[in-house]
Amino acid sequence: MKHTPSKFSIKPFASNEELWERILETLTPKERKEADKSQSEIIEPYLGAKEVMIKRSDKSDIAFASLSEIHKNENEWAVYRER
Repeated sequence: MKHTPSKFSIKPFASNEELWERILETLTPKERKEADKSQSEIIEPYLGAKEVMIKRSDKSDIAFASLSEIHKNENEWAVYRER
C-alpha cells in the first residue's frame, strides 16, 4: 500500500521554528507528543534543498519532511510519516 505524504505551504524564508511547528501540525497527537526537537535533524544536502528528520527522544524516526516545490511566494513541503 502506498502512503500519501501530508503537504503544507510556508513562506520561503520561514524560520526553522516556524517550519518545525508546521511539520508538527501534520502529525498525529501521539506523534506530536513524542517528537523531540533536540534529537531531530535539519539537513541541507545541497544549495536550495532542505530536509528534516523528526525523531523521538530515543532517536527513532517519526517522519521525514522535505521541500518539494518552490514558488515565488511560498514553498511546498511534503511530510512522510513512518509506519
